[in-house]
Amino acid sequence: MIREICSGFGAKVARIGILTVSLTGLFGCAARQLETADISQMSCSAQLAFSASQIDKHNLRNKEAAPVPAFPFLRANRNSVLMGKQVGAAIAGGQAADVLFADWVAQMRGLDRAARASEFRNLGDASMSSLARLEDCADQMAAQLVPADYQVLSKSVFVPDDYLDFQRIAGFYPLTAFAAHFGYEGWKRDNLGSFDLGPDALIGLGAWESYQLSGQNDGGAATLAIEDIRKDAFGRLVPTAIELENIARAYAPEFRVRVQSDSDRIGHPSISAKGAVAHVDIDQSTIFYRLGHTWFNDQWHPQIIYIVWFPERPAQGMFDILAGHLDALIWRVTLDEKGAPIIADTIHGCGCYHLFFPSPSLHRIEAPEDGDIRETAESPAGAVVSSVLARPILWIDAVSHYLMAVTIRDQYEAHHTVASALVAEQQLGSLALGDGTGFASLYDEDGFVPGTERLERFILWPLGIDKPGAMRQWGHHATAFVGRRHFDEPELLGRYFDLK
Repeated sequence: MIREICSGFGAKVARIGILTVSLTGLFGCAARQLETADISQMSCSAQLAFSASQIDKHNLRNKEAAPVPAFPFLRANRNSVLMGKQVGAAIAGGQAADVLFADWVAQMRGLDRAARASEFRNLGDASMSSLARLEDCADQMAAQLVPADYQVLSKSVFVPDDYLDFQRIAGFYPLTAFAAHFGYEGWKRDNLGSFDLGPDALIGLGAWESYQLSGQNDGGAATLAIEDIRKDAFGRLVPTAIELENIARAYAPEFRVRVQSDSDRIGHPSISAKGAVAHVDIDQSTIFYRLGHTWFNDQWHPQIIYIVWFPERPAQGMFDILAGHLDALIWRVTLDEKGAPIIADTIHGCGCYHLFFPSPSLHRIEAPEDGDIRETAESPAGAVVSSVLARPILWIDAVSHYLMAVTIRDQYEAHHTVASALVAEQQLGSLALGDGTGFASLYDEDGFVPGTERLERFILWPLGIDKPGAMRQWGHHATAFVGRRHFDEPELLGRYFDLK
């Protein structure tokens, strides 16, 4: 009987992948059907729905990309939303959009594939046997989407922002925003002056440790032909895994850290056992990397993102609201079509302290935030030449891990150099447990790193950012307490800069 009910449900699917009834009912059918039949006997849509229910049941959802309702074989990020609009513009303009539509679907299919792989690995070895079958199902369903499905699909591709409006309302945001604004202005006065210092002054501030990839102290960047790497119909770079790693090696900065304690040493996040709070193993110095894209000057530009992790931001007193477990710094370089950096920017793992480092090829334009108290683009070093952005030294302060300066590789060597591994950042979604019992994500089902909450959350909650100060997963970095801005917004750069 259950099998008949579920079969009847599947018959109501108008096209594969476009469900015309609620998936909630499908979840119930799939869950019950497992009691009487192997999952392989289900329809593709039922298999995907059932697997999603199991992931949610165990709180293993990978939060990096958003689900696409009624299309369980796709997930979306903020780039997906803009790409969808570009497909729609092509269709409306009477252009042949078949390849563009297919590449849009492929981008979302890739996000779903990567997320499900980490979820199933964390679920356990027994589930991995069904992953290939599920991916075959997902690929079949995605392949049947055609441009005629655009209107239905585009309405489902949505990524919510990371601001909580109800908190802003409850916290009298129009008033509390002024206090936050003046606090941020004070932070800038206290901390951005270091960008005026040269290497001579910086090297004398303390003991520095240099974290860089092996072979990167040879004085020359790797030669890399970005133009030779495959691009999709949007013009987005689509490198192989090896090509992406080579790109990441070519532009990797040197992280030079002023060290006062082990909390200032770069390592690898690790989890000892299921449910344990993650720690950073400083015996495994690691620079993580990932690929991104931004829409700027009417074209897609590749972005290489680097992330380093510290064990903590140690407390400087009993009521240090910024202190807490784990800390991270993110550095992102945006390239032109020939591989020359046009701008870099940086945040911390909480999304805080967003700074921009444009090359001389860009100029600052007037932004909507420039005339009020909202946070705008801060460029404390002015223009930084492209050759420096290609392979800079990032000078990072002790304790706070604030970025102090961005300079050319100079004749001054750090007191100690640590050869660091280069690892794809997506691996943090499924880390081998120290006790050998399986795998777990660094992030929880809401996209936060558990145990990294800061006391500042009790003060800054009226600004509408959930758990301010906590480390969070890619795709969830709100970067402005006053205003509204996300680190992964595809049109972010064009809001503040233009080509000269």
